[in-house]
Amino acid sequence: MAGLISGIGIPVLAFAVSRLALLLIGLLARDLAFVPEEYVWVYDERTWLDIWGVWDTGWFMSVMYNGYMIAVSTNPDTLSQANWAFFPLYPMMAYAVSELTGLSGYGALLVVPNLCFLAALIWIRAEAKALYGTASANWAVVFLCVMPGTHVFSSAYSEATFLLFIVGTLAMARKGHWLMTGCMAALAVLTKNFGVLLLAPMAVYFLQRNFTQPLSARNLISEFPGSGGRGELVRFAVSLVLPCLALGSFMLFLYFRAGDFLAFATIQSAWGRSMVLPIISLFSPLGPLVGNHGFTVYLWPNVIAAWVAVALCMALLLKRQWAHASFCIPGMVLLLSAGILSIFRLVLPLAPLWMVAGSFMAARPKLSWLLLLLILPAEALLMWGWALGWPIF
Repeated sequence: MAGLISGIGIPVLAFAVSRLALLLIGLLARDLAFVPEEYVWVYDERTWLDIWGVWDTGWFMSVMYNGYMIAVSTNPDTLSQANWAFFPLYPMMAYAVSELTGLSGYGALLVVPNLCFLAALIWIRAEAKALYGTASANWAVVFLCVMPGTHVFSSAYSEATFLLFIVGTLAMARKGHWLMTGCMAALAVLTKNFGVLLLAPMAVYFLQRNFTQPLSARNLISEFPGSGGRGELVRFAVSLVLPCLALGSFMLFLYFRAGDFLAFATIQSAWGRSMVLPIISLFSPLGPLVGNHGFTVYLWPNVIAAWVAVALCMALLLKRQWAHASFCIPGMVLLLSAGILSIFRLVLPLAPLWMVAGSFMAARPKLSWLLLLLILPAEALLMWGWALGWPIF
């Protein structure tokens, strides 16, 4: 009973305290520094709700209310952009909540991520406890609730939903529940496109569970179909098919809607995104030091987040968490190949990074408390900017 209480109580307490603190910071920002003429996002007359909606919130609302666009926008503020870039599951979930409860569409867009984040915290604590121990699990939960950018998990964005389905996929795969794994992975893919990278840790977990000898072509052939037998192999194969079907279905829909199977990717150029070498994104701050190009201060949170995420990817390798590393490392490569913009937000759902961070924090508690004292003001500043519409993400 004590384990159950701590498994739920600690995440609930961390969630409640951190969300209340963020709410107060947002309200204070609106009260002291708000300039209505410079703020274009107004989704609710109640300030305590309105502070959580900014930037991409409008795109999610457009999918929720109007479905996907047939052609790109001609509005000067969103010229050549389209909501094809935003995957359907999060706005669909919000629409269902709105219809079932009578909440406004914007209210539902806030309810979904907050419930998903709370559920993800509970699940992450359980997974981190199984992999790293109780103290590490508690630190992982606390870190997720106070880390710079954590306010996004409670905003009208899809990061919290993606976080839940990522940790769900990894947890189910580790336990060998392959059909549930496939369903979770399919839901992740329908939330963000790089959820398809979950196929890698699924395969790693399958091999670890079913093949006892060092992995090689000869051992795979000699032990085939593995200790789980053909039944588990079939269930694993089905689990791989489900997320592929999910992505393929959305791509087919986009082809009939927009005339492009990869519209979710090609439309990114309308936001100024283009493919670059990941190493260029990591070293982008050096540009102003060696050339004549400026580097806006708003990009620095993204650069810092990118380097921290890369370091934690290396930590996963040091901890021999092969399944988690097989997801996070390709994920970081993919994210960085699209440039440094929004990396700060996009790395937030990579649950394995924060679990391994919790393990290091548990091993060095005094240093970890000092770290918290440093990052709390950073997150307070970011929440302040979020409530005022700063172009951070």
